[in-house]
Amino acid sequence: TGAPHGPLIRINRTTQPCPAPVEQQCYLVQPGDAIGSENWTLFYDEIEGFDFIPGFVYDLEVSITERNPVPQDVRKYKYTLIKEIRRSAAD
Repeated sequence: TGAPHGPLIRINRTTQPCPAPVEQQCYLVQPGDAIGSENWTLFYDEIEGFDFIPGFVYDLEVSITERNPVPQDVRKYKYTLIKEIRRSAAD
């Protein structure tokens, strides 16, 4: 049956400023079932092992692990790149 697959997310070709305690650039993402829709949501976290290049749309398989305990000023979940499934140039 092979190894278990992690969740899939699509990352849009540009980042966007997002409201946070510290001004930062966020990815625009479509998680799992939303891939291919018109709905993009702000993604505040980093994806360990992922190098974002503007102008490409990425389909990624990631692993999500819960931090326990959660360090101060750090989000509850840690995202790590398993595999870049697809990278396509902006249309």
